[in-house]
Amino acid sequence: MKGLAVAGMGLLVVLAAAPAALGHALLRQSEPPDGAVLDAPPDRIVLTFTEEPEPALSLIKVVDSSGREVEREPARPVAGQPLSLQLQIPTLPRGIYTVTWRTVSRVDGHVTGGAFAFGIGLAPAGATPQPASPPPSILDVAARWIFYVGLSTLLGAAWVWGVAFPAVPSGGARVLTLGWLVSMLGLVALAESQRADAGVTFGQLLGTGVGRALVWRAGAIVLAGAALAAGVHVPPKRRRAALILAAWCVLGAIFAHVTAGHAGASTGVWRWAKILFQWAHMSAAAVWLGGLAALLIGLRDVSHSAQAVVVRRFSAVAGIALGVVVASGVARAIDEVGTWTLLISTAFGRLVLVKSALLLALAGLGAVNRYRHVPRAPHSLPGLRKVGATELAIALAVFAVTGLLTSMAPASLLEVASRPAPLVVTGSDFGTTVRARLEVTPGTPGFNAFVLRLTDYDRGQPITAQRIGLRFSSLDHPDVGSSTLTLNASIDGAYAGRGSNLSIDGRWQIAVTVERGVNSVEIPLALALKSPPAEVETVRLPGQPTLYTVKVSGAAVQVYLDPEQAGPTNVHVTFFDAAGNELSVGPLTVMATSQRGEQTTLKVLRFGPGHFAAVGTLPSGEVQLQITAELSAGQRLRTSLTIRL
Repeated sequence: MKGLAVAGMGLLVVLAAAPAALGHALLRQSEPPDGAVLDAPPDRIVLTFTEEPEPALSLIKVVDSSGREVEREPARPVAGQPLSLQLQIPTLPRGIYTVTWRTVSRVDGHVTGGAFAFGIGLAPAGATPQPASPPPSILDVAARWIFYVGLSTLLGAAWVWGVAFPAVPSGGARVLTLGWLVSMLGLVALAESQRADAGVTFGQLLGTGVGRALVWRAGAIVLAGAALAAGVHVPPKRRRAALILAAWCVLGAIFAHVTAGHAGASTGVWRWAKILFQWAHMSAAAVWLGGLAALLIGLRDVSHSAQAVVVRRFSAVAGIALGVVVASGVARAIDEVGTWTLLISTAFGRLVLVKSALLLALAGLGAVNRYRHVPRAPHSLPGLRKVGATELAIALAVFAVTGLLTSMAPASLLEVASRPAPLVVTGSDFGTTVRARLEVTPGTPGFNAFVLRLTDYDRGQPITAQRIGLRFSSLDHPDVGSSTLTLNASIDGAYAGRGSNLSIDGRWQIAVTVERGVNSVEIPLALALKSPPAEVETVRLPGQPTLYTVKVSGAAVQVYLDPEQAGPTNVHVTFFDAAGNELSVGPLTVMATSQRGEQTTLKVLRFGPGHFAAVGTLPSGEVQLQITAELSAGQRLRTSLTIRL
């Protein structure tokens, strides 16, 4: 009882210290992207997630700057893109719009949400902060813990008493019934947690993929209960078969649970391998730890002469189960964490380390029992019982940590969601037969990854091509020759390639050549590269104007205002190289954009090779200064700075 109390206190500590974690269907990218300024209104909003969302439980809403919701339809899946949802919207007038979204993962039922802004003819005042998704609820973590404990008790007792023992011990039926009830209680609590998080009724939940996963788990547990109930009314010789049947039903429940978790959310050719690894991990842990509990309970009714045989049978199976737990756990950790850095720097990774330490302690205690107390079983059991009770106390803590881990997004998934959003452009051929969607990541000058998806213009179905080529031409630098890149087919039906074709900042024309025999077409696309994020240092001294130093492209741009106030002012701009020397630059352009999107081009005066003053009138509030300069090598340097007046 003391060990159970310690484990219970450990569970409370884990729950109280649960870190804020993002839900599992994390936003990977959006169309339009956050902060985009569009020349023409979009006809739809497209959100792409890291896991497949449940459309029936998802919401996408667009509001204008006054907070009025744009007329909309329910969010719908995107044909051929199971990770994406789309919202058809009417033609929007010039202005700034905010998109708020909330979705439920179709795989594990976790909820996430957020918001972003875009402008049509106007620039949003600033990036809209992404609200943090709710941390794992205490009910969700506790429900999973109860569910794991119940399944382990049921599976462990069924196989140990059906295989290792000569007969079911007295009181065994009550233990099996308790394990079944605890399993059902955990599943009901998990269903309530997912229903409450999604904000729907049970009827609505059961009509979704999340609800169907709950039904599959419940069905397997009910079948296990039916097998146990039948075992009560059959002759003792047939009870062994009933217990083994119940054990197989529990294994089925674990499989249904795994397909509705992290492993089931995987995509690609390794999905089923990941599912089988996770199923083996959970099943082996239940065989080992649940079987240990059944062993300690059942030894009270076994004669001294039979104790050694029972203990050796259990020890042989437990040793194999321990090996499976370790091997499958390592494989799953590599998949869900990914790198050593994420193992240390993320809450998920640190919990994996905690679970690994607890399992290592369990393995050590198991070794003590196997090599010290199992050989003494015919003569002495106190040592086996004492070490075994300690193992069970630690096992309860392991199940608590596992419940928390399965309520969080894997570290590798968070890393994918935090990657820079690609630059997305779309278009079609002149004859409107093929639509093209090109993703350019990171969408800044230099090396980029290109992913192209082709669909039929009218039906929206994916199409294939014999060969795909991209031809790049700079619109701002016509003296720069064009270049080409061939894309190769990938396993998800897209065409991908990598190259440094977009090497210069500015506007580019991309011609997509789609070779399909007599149906070959060329699709023109236009994009403007995103400027890489600038590093800004701010120095404020009493009686002196604020000095801003913007570091970009191996150079530094120093900016200060004189006077530093709204109204007529001089914006001083000086360019320096990496060594701190004044950099000689060509023509300079300075444009000021107000919070309302009004743009003013300032008059530029040259004071030196790299020193300028831009004269004009600035409004109050936040003002974005866009600075563009021609360098002596013919390259263009662009940066921006936001100040408040």
